[in-house]
Amino acid sequence: MPTISPTRTLAQQLSGAFVVLGGLVAAGFVITAVMYGVGWQWSAPELERSRLAIQAEGTAFRAMLDQENGLRGYLLAGDVRFLEPYARIELALDRANAALAVNAGGLPELAAAMLRTRLAEERWHERWALAAKTRGPNDAGPSMLDGRALFDAYRGEQSVLAALLSARHEILSQREHRFIAVRVTLDLLVFMAVFLFSVRQHRALRDSIVVPVAALLRHIGRVRDGELEATANRAGPRELAELAEGLNDMVRALAAARAIAASRDEMLRGHSVRLRQVLDASREFSESLNLSYVVDAVRKSTAAVGGYDRVIVWLMDDEQKCLVDSEGVVKAPASGEFGNGLAGRAAKSGRITFEVPGGLVRFGDANIDHVCAIAIPLIVGARVVGALEARHDRPQVATKQVIELLEMLATHSATAIESARLHEVVEERSHMDALTSLFNRRRLEEDLDAECKRCARYARPLAFVMLDVDHFKAFNDTHGHPQADSALQEVANVIAGCVRATDTAYRYGGEEFCIILRETCARDAMVFAERLRQRIEQRFSTGGSAGITASLGVAEFAPEAPTARALVEAADAAMYESKHAGRNLVRMSIMPPFVQRGSELVPRLS
Repeated sequence: MPTISPTRTLAQQLSGAFVVLGGLVAAGFVITAVMYGVGWQWSAPELERSRLAIQAEGTAFRAMLDQENGLRGYLLAGDVRFLEPYARIELALDRANAALAVNAGGLPELAAAMLRTRLAEERWHERWALAAKTRGPNDAGPSMLDGRALFDAYRGEQSVLAALLSARHEILSQREHRFIAVRVTLDLLVFMAVFLFSVRQHRALRDSIVVPVAALLRHIGRVRDGELEATANRAGPRELAELAEGLNDMVRALAAARAIAASRDEMLRGHSVRLRQVLDASREFSESLNLSYVVDAVRKSTAAVGGYDRVIVWLMDDEQKCLVDSEGVVKAPASGEFGNGLAGRAAKSGRITFEVPGGLVRFGDANIDHVCAIAIPLIVGARVVGALEARHDRPQVATKQVIELLEMLATHSATAIESARLHEVVEERSHMDALTSLFNRRRLEEDLDAECKRCARYARPLAFVMLDVDHFKAFNDTHGHPQADSALQEVANVIAGCVRATDTAYRYGGEEFCIILRETCARDAMVFAERLRQRIEQRFSTGGSAGITASLGVAEFAPEAPTARALVEAADAAMYESKHAGRNLVRMSIMPPFVQRGSELVPRLS
């Protein structure tokens, strides 16, 4: 059924509704007339011929019965009065057969049965009826049994014909009934269609004005209240649909403008948050000179600003001319060598470098799609001090805003990392002897004091070894300062090669060295000292520095004198005992030369 179309005006829709309604009514009349015409021209005549054929067949059968009964009476009684109606009945039989042939002879399914019936009728007439009718008074009559058999044969064929005629009439009657039912159904359908169309069109015409106008008014109210997500329904005639579409366009434009404004606000808020993160990170960098802390803060800040899953801080090793990670582990040449890999190319070029899927490395400025990792060089002044490498687990878009923030963060990070590195170098050099690369006496005092306090508190063993190069002044006067310095460096190398990872070697001053042996008792310390003495002797057994030996003194931490000074004095006394005993020896201090009384150390009285 037609409905309200948004492409037509209200006047066009009303006109169209009346046209459709008139067409439906006219279609109902046409269908009724056609059905009546079809029934009158096709179904009714055929049914009438079937009825006439049944009537003619019945008439013919009754005529045959009357003839058969009359001839039997004549044969039995010999009275000619039984033959009087024969001619009249025979004429009626001919008329009935003619009517039957006219009304049913053209049907193939009945023609064969009619033919068999007529043949059976003719056989009865020729073989028995004619002989019975013309029998003389003294003639022998025809056999009654023969007549009976011939008539029964006729009756059998007639029964078949009658059954066929009845079946055909039943079929035609049922078809007539169905035809009437179809005609009535079509009339009802046309009536229902007219009724439903009228109701629906009435509602549609009502809804096309009242409902759309009310919906538009409600939508205007929602827009006034700031609800820009709803959409006005374009239902109704073209005028209201165009009005709704114009309102929707206006609302979409307002929503788009608000979305853009909200996106910009969100972007500004995100940018502000990232700037705050960069500022907080910069403050955190500047508040510490610990390189590990600064690197860890840089890593966390970079991951927070860019949303990265993994961040690596690469530092430049000026001696090896390669990049190392913040842990000091040199990567493989393909990754860590200066100029190779993502971070290497960023450090070499001094530009931001991107890694895209497939491992390809490229340069870019902003808004690069499908970025797996980004590397930003860490530059202080005009010198590259490292690179900041940040990676995603899945490729993402590198926006211009994030890259600018990372550049800003990298600038502050580079300054903070370089300051921490310089401070670490200065701090290390302040505790390191420049000639031997061993810790100096200042570091010894700090470490030994801490170790003595630890041992006093937890009752753990601690040994201290002092070493003095024998006849070093004479060696210096004979060979000069450069060779003497080389000899001290060699001694320091031998000491460094003997100590464990938990032990610490120091240059005490001049040609004196000392070693802190943690978790070591006096006996094990003597073994260590003797091994060290032998290695020094072997090292200087030949060459320009041949003859250099060392005297060593070993002291064990004692609860009676739980101070660093007492331990140093005990080892020093044992060392001088070695010198007095002939040098190139190891001696152990049995008892500390001092005991603590109150806050002072006084010489032990034997």
